Amino acid sequence: MNTAATNTSAANDTLPEWEAVTLKPYFECTRHGVFYIALETDKDGQTTEKPPLRLSDPIRLIGHGTNAAGSHYRVIEWQDSISRQRHIAALPMAEIGSNWAKLQGMGIAIMASRRKRELLADYLQTDGAQTPYTITEQAGWCAGRRAYVLPSGEVLAANTEAPNAANSTKPKSKRTEAPRIIYNGDKSQTAAYHASGSLDEWQQYIARHMAGNSRLCLAIGTALAAPLVSLLGMEAGGFHLFGDSRDGKSTAARAALSVWGNPDALMLTWTGTGHGFANTANARNDNLLVLDEIGQAAPRHVSQTAYSVINGVSKIQGAKEGGNREISRWRVLLLSTGEKPLDGFLQAARTDWNAGQAARLPSVPSDAGKGHGIYDTLHGHPKGSALSEALAQAATAHHGHAGRALVQLLLDNPASHNEARQIMADFMATLPDMDGQARTVAMRFALVAAALELAARHQITGLAAGICLPAIKQCFDAWLERNGSGKYEDRRILENAIGFMQQFAHSSRFAEYPGGAADRTPADLAGYRKLADTPAADLFYILPPVFVAEICKDYDKSKVCQVLFDAAWLKRCDSEEKPRWQHQLRGRGRLYVLIGALPPDEMQD
Repeated sequence: MNTAATNTSAANDTLPEWEAVTLKPYFECTRHGVFYIALETDKDGQTTEKPPLRLSDPIRLIGHGTNAAGSHYRVIEWQDSISRQRHIAALPMAEIGSNWAKLQGMGIAIMASRRKRELLADYLQTDGAQTPYTITEQAGWCAGRRAYVLPSGEVLAANTEAPNAANSTKPKSKRTEAPRIIYNGDKSQTAAYHASGSLDEWQQYIARHMAGNSRLCLAIGTALAAPLVSLLGMEAGGFHLFGDSRDGKSTAARAALSVWGNPDALMLTWTGTGHGFANTANARNDNLLVLDEIGQAAPRHVSQTAYSVINGVSKIQGAKEGGNREISRWRVLLLSTGEKPLDGFLQAARTDWNAGQAARLPSVPSDAGKGHGIYDTLHGHPKGSALSEALAQAATAHHGHAGRALVQLLLDNPASHNEARQIMADFMATLPDMDGQARTVAMRFALVAAALELAARHQITGLAAGICLPAIKQCFDAWLERNGSGKYEDRRILENAIGFMQQFAHSSRFAEYPGGAADRTPADLAGYRKLADTPAADLFYILPPVFVAEICKDYDKSKVCQVLFDAAWLKRCDSEEKPRWQHQLRGRGRLYVLIGALPPDEMQD
């Protein structure tokens, strides 16, 4: 055996202890800025570093992220030159090298020469850490509901420590790492969501006044319920408080906003564009939106705004590069105030307000009926205005804690989700049996009741458990008294028909049948009136075009017929072939027949 050959082969198979290092140009970020260090080679072939070339102020590259649409971002960290505060932001990779305005808007100085900017673009795209981040343009629940993003960009995440077994002597073990999230949406109201005061002070100066005050419970409960909407699979919606001017509606709205931030900055009015409100709703996803004083806006804009906000979907818009922009979807709870109910306000201006909108934004009377406006009890204050002033001042000083506390509860204690569902079920069990739109409205009252009760049980409001449930029931009863437990659409259909007959049943638009040869047919003929022994049995034969245009209006004809038939008012023709709604009147063709000028219930009254 050739030992030498064997040793030589083994030596060749062994990797060298040190590998040759080739110098390459590189970037460096120090406290003085971002630098590019190039290389130069002299005539002897020696390679050395050239003096550093400064490209910009310091920009640390700490990660890489994508958003829901798949767009890529570089996550950067920098220090504000004025406040000296450190900030983190997501920079769209599509803009790197072509748009420096965003970086400069952050106060970061960018060198002006073309070569330096090209090098800086290379640095931003290729250098630094690649730690993954989630980028979101929308506030609310994120990362599989393991985190909640406030409209300011602040991220609330579940507690990352989990206790071990009781008999364990080991330190607490870590749960999964908190998600890394960057909010890249509208931050125009960042300062408004900063907390002030403390939760104890908010409980003392604001929350304790909810006891015995139904409308205050409804307003603050709506704010607390906002994060529960998507968690419990509810639809977006809200409430409209209406009543006399200066009765405390705006104060209730301010108290609601104090749950999340500074009401002075967060309060909005109904004046604005549909697109603007859609952007605002997207920024306040899973949160509260308050629109004050509906009377200041045009009815047409109110209808469009309400539909845009509570529908929860943005309009389809084209993109500059082709195709359409990504559709935004959100869920907010809207609290609105005004002197008139929404349906009356819009109908007076001949603006549509359909059943779906009415069910998702029901109008609740603001007057509690105790002579103090929205208040049932004044808690020692001489009059309602004094209590309103105290609440307004307190909301300005103490805000932003209760909403965070409730979200943290929902993050740290997933069992609280089912607890809220059970409270809703218990609340619904106390209400009369309902269906259709009435049940939809009842479910939203139940959601508010659940939020208040959950917050009470877990010491967020400082109130005793069970104290707010009767207050929400009181608000629901006030709505129910005004609207009834049936379907909103059915009531509107019946109201349309009653209004038409009250106006024309005994006018010249209905010709007597059978009439005399000399009787003239009016140009605006609506039908024929066939008198009976009693007025309740009079038959009104209505021309099909008039029935569709003036009674059905925008509602489906078959549905209108069924509603009027269920009210024992419209007569159905049960022929041998198949049931149908039109009846043959000799010499006049087929017409719709109403028995009496009004429905039987109205005739009895």
